Amino acid sequence: MVYETYNKITSEDEFMRMFRIYRTTHEMLKDRGYVVPEGFDKYNYFHRHCVRDGELVKELMMFQVQKEHYPGDRILVLFPDIKTIGINYMKDVCVRLRDLEIGKAIIIYPGTFTIQASKAVQSMNTTEESLYKVELFSERELVVNITQHEFVPKHIVLNAEEKRALLRNNIKETQLPRIQITDPISKYLGVKKGQ
Repeated sequence: MVYETYNKITSEDEFMRMFRIYRTTHEMLKDRGYVVPEGFDKYNYFHRHCVRDGELVKELMMFQVQKEHYPGDRILVLFPDIKTIGINYMKDVCVRLRDLEIGKAIIIYPGTFTIQASKAVQSMNTTEESLYKVELFSERELVVNITQHEFVPKHIVLNAEEKRALLRNNIKETQLPRIQITDPISKYLGVKKGQ
């Protein structure tokens, strides 16, 4: 498939920006309970694995991880180097997920999504019988790890048992504080409605 790509990334400032995005993505997945390889947060590791002939190759930034206690729970992270993500790219993502036998993906994109591609992602995420779930992050959302900001308190996602234990204390679910599913920390932690 041929896509219109961005200019080649060769400047040191752009390498550093992409490294920060790459590092934040790994930190986010680690915070979600995925097993993250050692050394990912080192610039030399990033440069050695993702740069060829002095140019950053976003295809080499792609990686997959699995949950520590649930090896079947894997997620594929993609860094497309195209200006506009369209329906053909989304079809390619589905084929890749099928071939790898992975049910979830995160797409970290530099530009925009077409209406058709956005609808496809929305359909995948809201349809129960969908084989794939896809999360979208723009690159600018991951340049900085928001959980490390001094004004962002620690957020913890309760599992079902922890939630039941909390509600046993004569507290109703409607009395608990709420956070929007679109809140940056909700997106970062990958929470679903009701968690």
